[in-house]
Amino acid sequence: MNLFFIFIMTSLYSLCAISQEFDSLGRLTYIEGKQEISCPIQNKSTAVILVIGQSLSANHASQKFTTKYPESVINYFDGKCYVAASPLLGATNQYGEFITPLADQLIKSKKYKTIIIVASGIGGTAIIRWQYGGDLNAMISRTIDGLSKLYKITDVIWQQGESDYQENTTTSAYINSFESLANTLLSKNIHAPIFISISSKCGLNWIENNPVSIAQNLLIDNKKVFLGVNSDKLLNVEDRTTDDCHLMGSGQIKIAESYANAILRYSKP
Repeated sequence: MNLFFIFIMTSLYSLCAISQEFDSLGRLTYIEGKQEISCPIQNKSTAVILVIGQSLSANHASQKFTTKYPESVINYFDGKCYVAASPLLGATNQYGEFITPLADQLIKSKKYKTIIIVASGIGGTAIIRWQYGGDLNAMISRTIDGLSKLYKITDVIWQQGESDYQENTTTSAYINSFESLANTLLSKNIHAPIFISISSKCGLNWIENNPVSIAQNLLIDNKKVFLGVNSDKLLNVEDRTTDDCHLMGSGQIKIAESYANAILRYSKP
């Protein structure tokens, strides 16, 4: 009887499981239930936001969001457009993220009428993989090439650093890798402001003013590179999951608000 019950429950679970697909980098490429829509035409009131970095920039957070503006906040992936909702296509994992509520705040501000999200965050990645010659540099180049057929990027979000803290990346090495990534964007005719994070904390044994956070601060010039969020200082214990790394819903909202304020202040639609 017990074996029969287990068999029935396993069968029901299989029938109810959500169909989803990932590519070789772990990016979510398909999930059942996504609402595809026609891609809107970009104009002066459109923000096209490229989101890159590691897990905090991807679908690794606890709370899932669906946009409050389904005709205005769009998740672009691989030539198609979808109503923005967690998890976002193009980034790793299948849980929540902060980009959808960030986009909602930009729409609420009335500065923008349409937000196109290009989610490309890859969990657990060091910055060396994003510099010229790295596999993720090649990935983002392909993403931009495909996107450029429809849209021009207006803003770049770079939320990354925890892996480099754990790998003891030096300040100079981090700066060199970031500048290599920035030069790749320039080579693709991307002149958008880059909003970076001061982000290095993930787990225990973290110290402030470490080589990675020092590098991130030095990169901010308020001309091309702007502070998007200092997640190391902004987030409290309750804003992170029990691993003291990933985001709870309150942390997602805090980071979304910080980036929204920075984009509203420094970006020109």
